[in-house]
Amino acid sequence: MQTALEQQDLVLIGGGHSHLSVIKYFSMHPVSGLRITVISQDIHTPYSGMLPGLIAGHYTPEQCHIDLRRLCEVTGTRLFQGTVNHIDLETKQVHCKNRPTVRFDWLSINTGSQPALDTVPGAELIGAAVKPINHFLDYWQTSKARLADREKQQTVAIVGGGAAGVEVALSAQYDLNNELKNTDHIQFVLLSSSPTLLPSHNVRVQNTLQTILNERKINTRLGQRVVKADKHQLFLSDGTSVPADEVIWTIHAGSPDWPKNTALDCDQHGFICVNQYLQSSSHAFVFAAGDIAHFESQPLPKSGVYAVRAGKILAENLHRAITHRALKAYRPQKRFLSLLMTGDKHAIASRGSWGFKARWLWQWKDRIDQKFMAQYNNLPAMSSPNSHDASPTEAPENGMRCGGCGAKIGDDILKRVMKQLSPITHDNIVIGLDAPDDAAVISPPEGKHWLQTVDYFRAFINDPYLLGRIATNHCLSDIYAMGGKAHSALAIATVPYGETAIIEDTLLQLMRGAVDSLNQQNVALIGGHSSEGAELGFGLSVNGFVDPQQLLTKGQLHHGQCLVLTKALGTGTLFAANMAGQAKGFWIEHALEQMLIDNSQAADIFQQFQASACTDITGFGILGHCVEMLKAGDCGADLHLDSLPLLTGARQCTHEGWLSSLFPENLRFNRAIINDEESEKSPLYPLLFDPQTAGGLLAAIDPTQVENCLMALHKAGLTDACMIGKVNTTLGAGKIQIS
Repeated sequence: MQTALEQQDLVLIGGGHSHLSVIKYFSMHPVSGLRITVISQDIHTPYSGMLPGLIAGHYTPEQCHIDLRRLCEVTGTRLFQGTVNHIDLETKQVHCKNRPTVRFDWLSINTGSQPALDTVPGAELIGAAVKPINHFLDYWQTSKARLADREKQQTVAIVGGGAAGVEVALSAQYDLNNELKNTDHIQFVLLSSSPTLLPSHNVRVQNTLQTILNERKINTRLGQRVVKADKHQLFLSDGTSVPADEVIWTIHAGSPDWPKNTALDCDQHGFICVNQYLQSSSHAFVFAAGDIAHFESQPLPKSGVYAVRAGKILAENLHRAITHRALKAYRPQKRFLSLLMTGDKHAIASRGSWGFKARWLWQWKDRIDQKFMAQYNNLPAMSSPNSHDASPTEAPENGMRCGGCGAKIGDDILKRVMKQLSPITHDNIVIGLDAPDDAAVISPPEGKHWLQTVDYFRAFINDPYLLGRIATNHCLSDIYAMGGKAHSALAIATVPYGETAIIEDTLLQLMRGAVDSLNQQNVALIGGHSSEGAELGFGLSVNGFVDPQQLLTKGQLHHGQCLVLTKALGTGTLFAANMAGQAKGFWIEHALEQMLIDNSQAADIFQQFQASACTDITGFGILGHCVEMLKAGDCGADLHLDSLPLLTGARQCTHEGWLSSLFPENLRFNRAIINDEESEKSPLYPLLFDPQTAGGLLAAIDPTQVENCLMALHKAGLTDACMIGKVNTTLGAGKIQIS
């Protein structure tokens, strides 16, 4: 027997400008055995350089955001959506909110900064900081609706007289003038603690922008610091106050709380101290770049331009450190050209002691920004999933991994993982996880039928925690479709070959996801089996109970009953496109959000409204499972193709030819369609055969109950639930008329 390849974990905290370079660099210069994971709250990463243009309405949100999920998919990088709240540097673990810890050997931090609102008492009561950008954009949309009220004079205050404050003030006013037309009732005021605007720029640029602000009737209050705020006004350091209805904060940068609570060397403001190699001054295995980093020898302004330019050096130095080579020094430019937007499609160039304004400067800036975005958003399609994951798809070449029981995951690993899980239990579990016996023992409730089902599939997403949660929802659905209550489950897990630490981390992520979903649905984990394999996979064998009077089968159908579907369709085509790197990130986010909704509430609602038959929509697609019901009920149905609820992007993916590998097999169900030649002309036709993962339930409801049933489903959060057709006993068994 041979040991696995040497493996290491590089974790990137944040999806900032520097880390974009790191992701692309390692995809072109892979390190054998290195697994790369990005932890980011934002899956669509905003490019700060285009924010003023976005506020002014010159760009769409999609043009200004980098699709981090798609970039990671194309480059074979794991992406975990989450918020970091601590780093344990001794155990080398990243602690996140609402998900298990993430191990690392090497760590890079590029989380950026945001205005330090905690330095102004009451700032949280009014307005929003310009960062995080996504939060600010939501605020600005609601602000515009309030500012449209012409019944009173209103004031928009921008706090901060640097480049961000001036650009945002001019862009916000330009946007309002375009949208509201009449803005006589709105006053803009720009406040700065500095006695001059743009203190880091030359006098010519300062004067030019002051003139523009004056021409556009944006008042300025300079040399006075905002020391306090309430819901209606801002209090200044000279004892005066400024009335404010809306406030945009662009003050000096602040750091997140968690870095200073670790053992990392940080400056007095909480920014991570780094040396000339972008390496932590206290921990050689930690790197940082962008606004979160503080250069002790040469402090830099908090500007996105440094993060962009530091990206290449950060990537090279991470690669060099991991491969045991000498690091390269990062030498930031002392001077660089700034292009400041003036709201309209003009810009001001500023460098050193000179500057000027011109329309062509805006066009030049636009080309620069679009080129930067294109290198991360215009990605090629992959013919097959591309991965530089540390887990090889085959056993190492220098030796075969054992099969049979030799492929089981070691007892020590299992014990350590299980100690970190907290599955629930039930009184009627006689022997479960707390006993070392060979099988679990359950005492079934008297008068109940015992339900059992099993399902398992390979990973379709590179986050094992999400896989565990979604696969659990998928596996429990069969119990709910039968009208039962899920009681307990045995887990079946396959973890890719690897070193002990890597296997343990992957298994923990996977099982934590499964247990979180099981506990949420009051289902006990009572055992299972785990093994090494070529790729990640997970499933459950589920036990459930049902009152005989509440048992639902597929075939109890009656003429005229309404067929109600609880979830939108399209997971098959979306993840086929995602594996090729061609699905938009927000499409996948929408799909994942729906897949994380379990079917327990829908099942309860169907019982409440006397459903007579039910099934869950999974691998055979909506048509295949509908045909199964109809054959069992010896009847047919009228199906409304245009009524099918679809996930965002599903229609476009099928149109572009991204189809699941199971699609050709499912296509055989088209024999059930009476008017197939006519139906296949519809662009929605392929989605009839699209296999679903963690799909919804399909139930037969009496027409007198269907309206109230749908209202209850919508109230429970199943907003896509709808009636898709009716049972028609005049058609042949299993036959469908598409309308």
